[in-house]
Amino acid sequence: MRKCLAGLVVGLVALAAGAAWAQEPAQEPAKAPAKDDHRQVSDVQVLSVVGHCFYGPNLDEAQAKRLCRQQVRGTLLDRAVAGFGAEPGVRGSGLSGRELRAFVDSLLTVDPVEEETRRVPEGLALRLTLRGAVRPGDRIEQVAVFLTDGAARSAALARLAEHDRLAAEARMAAVPFEAEREFAKIPVERLSPATALATHRLVRGMSLTSVKQLLGDPAGFRQSIIGAETYVCAAYAPVWVVFRDGVLACARTRLEYLGQYGTDCHCSGNPRGMVPLD
Repeated sequence: MRKCLAGLVVGLVALAAGAAWAQEPAQEPAKAPAKDDHRQVSDVQVLSVVGHCFYGPNLDEAQAKRLCRQQVRGTLLDRAVAGFGAEPGVRGSGLSGRELRAFVDSLLTVDPVEEETRRVPEGLALRLTLRGAVRPGDRIEQVAVFLTDGAARSAALARLAEHDRLAAEARMAAVPFEAEREFAKIPVERLSPATALATHRLVRGMSLTSVKQLLGDPAGFRQSIIGAETYVCAAYAPVWVVFRDGVLACARTRLEYLGQYGTDCHCSGNPRGMVPLD
């Protein structure tokens, strides 16, 4: 059954590729978001998670940092599975829940962005920001390979089991909520949008909560619905940070009204108005 599904999926890939090459540049305004605009958002598959951990005085700093990274990585993987599991190339592929998690985990690369530690009499509080990227590629083709390569699938499931075990151990060792309380006592230094962009801390896939933790509250919001997608545009001078279905999709120097959408809150239009994001 899976081999048949994989063959069908690969055939769909070939048909989709042929259709893409056959398209001519659009001269008339589109009635729906342009495919290239969506690809601009989805090709760079990035998520960012801010996690808080607190460990008692029996752990040294190196142990606490290792455990916190494992714990926050587990949260990052949860977000990645929820986000990338909804992609058209993955949804309905025949992967079980566990296989889907292993598939996303096999494509996920994780890098630390920022780490802060605070030693208090009761232990050590940590605030850690991790950035995860899902390796680019044709998702339908990647699923087909995952389904047909039994050895690779077994190895991915084994790696996932180890990652989940380490994340569970880290959660068990942590003191719940204490890190959030400790950092809440300390004023958080907000970055300017320019600094956040220059230091690559403002990345696609971030939630509105994560952006507010980084930049503070925006000066204002705009919202629009285009097809099945909801856009929220947050004003952070001199840029607008645009969220699509709850995650950061693009940043732009100005909003651009497009008649086919009936709104200026979106990620389409003149690419010169867009701000490069990681």
